[in-house]
Amino acid sequence: MDATVDPALFVNFIPLNALRLESQQQLARKSVMREARAGEYLFKCGDPAEAAMFLVSGQVQLEDGEGKPLAVVRAGEPGSFHRLAHQSPRKVSAHCLRDTRYLLVDAGLLDVMLTWDQSGRFEVGELSAGVASHDGDWMTRLLQMRVFQLVPPSSLQAMFLRMQEQRTEPGQVVIRQGETGDFFYVIMEGRCMVTREVPNGKPIRLAELDAGSCFGEEALISEEPRNATVTMLTRGRLMRLSRQDFRALLNEPLTRRIGLAEAQKRIASGQAQWLDVRLPSEFQHAHLPGSLNIPLYMLRMKLALLDRGKTYIAVCDTGRRSSVAVFVLSEKGYDAYVLEGGLPAKL
Repeated sequence: MDATVDPALFVNFIPLNALRLESQQQLARKSVMREARAGEYLFKCGDPAEAAMFLVSGQVQLEDGEGKPLAVVRAGEPGSFHRLAHQSPRKVSAHCLRDTRYLLVDAGLLDVMLTWDQSGRFEVGELSAGVASHDGDWMTRLLQMRVFQLVPPSSLQAMFLRMQEQRTEPGQVVIRQGETGDFFYVIMEGRCMVTREVPNGKPIRLAELDAGSCFGEEALISEEPRNATVTMLTRGRLMRLSRQDFRALLNEPLTRRIGLAEAQKRIASGQAQWLDVRLPSEFQHAHLPGSLNIPLYMLRMKLALLDRGKTYIAVCDTGRRSSVAVFVLSEKGYDAYVLEGGLPAKL
């Protein structure tokens, strides 16, 4: 069973003890204490290191991929003050020699907080004054979303200062299909429905979004009218960022581009796959060999078809739609790039 974490515990561990008090308190709320019995493994070689792990009590043996002992870490000794095998994926396995208690800390959030604290530019009081907040924790909740962990801390700081809070009621339309995009939204509380109008027919229900989801980026990146309507299903609380600030602070830092030669090299090695986000009719006319076709408007609904262990290189005719796709994929934790310049003239 997970146990709550007292931030006072951080004084014993490096680099948690280097964080400012406010950062320690925020991080403690997103950390957990767990127990493992002698003989169990805390993690195995090859596992992703999504959490930083610290040994609070007990004793673990670090082993290589074949189970050969490499070292023993005992709680209370200098070696236990640091993260256990923090590389991702894990280079070793951690085998409990005794009953063990260990601390799990969100690795991405820890990295962002360390960067801010050590840069001297992150002031909690200054940021909190810029936006109304009732739970005092909205910034931490945003930082746990992968899409924001990919953004440079200086851009995140500016983003927090410029975001506006919007309270919503059930049935309220937040964005409407066909209108010009003006804001990017993050749902902090509540649930909403995404629909698309079709000629001579009833609106198509595309998805439901809940707390932690983002929407509204497509029109801001593509510079096209809104392609769907978002309506609140419950009372909610949104944070929104203007079009100009979104482009400068989020879209540009997140747009990872790759040239054709390097992309082909990765495809040939099996490390990556083409993801064509054009319409099926465009795809059928011409496409890169081996491409997976998921039209941009279907991407959120078809994410289950994608392999989180693979890199996707998004392609379209100009690069505009694929830029939206990379933002969506990054938001959901996938590794993705935009093919620089769009599809080559000769396929």
